[in-house]
Amino acid sequence: MKTYFAILLCSLTLVHCTKESEKPSSVQSSKPENVNIDVKISDPEIDYLEFKPDSISNVKIKGFEVISSYSYNQTKFVTGYYNPVDGKTVTPDTEKDNGQRLLVLNNKNEIIFKGQGAGDTYLYQPHFYKNKIDNKILIVCQLAFEYFFGGEVFILENNSVKYVGNIDLEPFDMETSMTNVLKIYENKNAIHFKFDSDSLLLKPGNEDIAIKNKDTEYIYEKGVLKFKK
Repeated sequence: MKTYFAILLCSLTLVHCTKESEKPSSVQSSKPENVNIDVKISDPEIDYLEFKPDSISNVKIKGFEVISSYSYNQTKFVTGYYNPVDGKTVTPDTEKDNGQRLLVLNNKNEIIFKGQGAGDTYLYQPHFYKNKIDNKILIVCQLAFEYFFGGEVFILENNSVKYVGNIDLEPFDMETSMTNVLKIYENKNAIHFKFDSDSLLLKPGNEDIAIKNKDTEYIYEKGVLKFKK
């Protein structure tokens, strides 16, 4: 009889040990396999840096007084003005569209873009910017009379030139030009024009509104240049 109970006790012990060994360990259950983690990466900012295209001197355009001319990737950028005749405005100028302007020519010296005339300005100086990601080129033409008063912005993309708009501000220090403090970057398909200056002058030479620079910028998005104060 004692032998029978000993055998039964041994059998129960073996069954219990077998069931315990079948249980998954707590360490194994805390390490699920093949778990996909959704990581969101923010869109990077693309900086535009100023560069200097080759300066050229052999551009001739009938009736046009060339002041500056540059070449980049077989595209020519020319500033100047159409000469008046006997002191009078003649075509292609009009009373509301005359003075210094930007012309863009292709490799055949054909004018593919003609900017609006800026009137009788003392300075119409182009500055060029590009990034390391795509082929877009930004041209910012600094304007000045006896003082700086903002600039005109153009964009060259896919061999097509478009007028972006006017940046109507300057640093409060009137001896420093807007293009000297201009910082450009692109983020989420919008191009941002910001200014490395503590104080700014809005509508210089017109209203001269002095403000503190608290992330003041121009934003070019969906074909429109907007001012954000």
